Amino acid sequence: MSTRDVIQDIVKHTAGLGYISAVKITGNENETLLNAMDGDRTVILKAKLHNAVTELSGEFGLGNLGFLAGVTALPNYQEKDATVDVISRERDGKSEPDHLLFKDPYGNNDQYRFMSKEIVDQTLQTVRFKGADWDITFEPTKQKVSELQQVAAIYGAIEPNFTVKTEGSDLIVTVGASDGSFTGKRTFASNIEGELKQGYAWPLAQVLSILKLGMDGACIMQISGKGALQISVDSGIAKYDYILPAMSV
Repeated sequence: MSTRDVIQDIVKHTAGLGYISAVKITGNENETLLNAMDGDRTVILKAKLHNAVTELSGEFGLGNLGFLAGVTALPNYQEKDATVDVISRERDGKSEPDHLLFKDPYGNNDQYRFMSKEIVDQTLQTVRFKGADWDITFEPTKQKVSELQQVAAIYGAIEPNFTVKTEGSDLIVTVGASDGSFTGKRTFASNIEGELKQGYAWPLAQVLSILKLGMDGACIMQISGKGALQISVDSGIAKYDYILPAMSV
């Protein structure tokens, strides 16, 4: 696993969502952790690389993720011999990651500077998530995610959120206007163990963007009756846990 693979994976699972603009990295020789949150505080991200990247040791941030995504996606950096290196420099007597250096086989290069710990902490002001007891755990299917995307395209302009509950062993998603004038119900998963009473809502667009990423790897969805939803996506390089606090309805 190269540094380029790691950076591409992080960009895909953060900037790729369209609403996360900065990520904090906390790393040492044993683990590399990621923390992020969108500007509206609707999605909290906690992730861990399967293998620590020692070059990413310390506490610092990835800011302006749109720029980083653009550079990472350039065709010349997709070539086999292209590289992405972490360049460090001395600060207060110790070496710390300073920037990424992209190089291709033709002598072209681009540089992306990291955010300091102080700036990324101020930017994110991450909400702490202490964990939850999950009442429902299941693996969403591509078919059901696709169906929900189609429904969201119709109902999203009327009501951007959806609610969930169990009916027997089925997990039911309800979309549409709160006054009942335009509503739709879909079975999103079957053979569910556990019970979930209606009473909370989550944003359709954010949940679907995460689920779409999850369809490329292993994806587990968990819901707590106390008002939290988590989608865990394992890319093979890292496990990304997206936590969405519920909104009361």
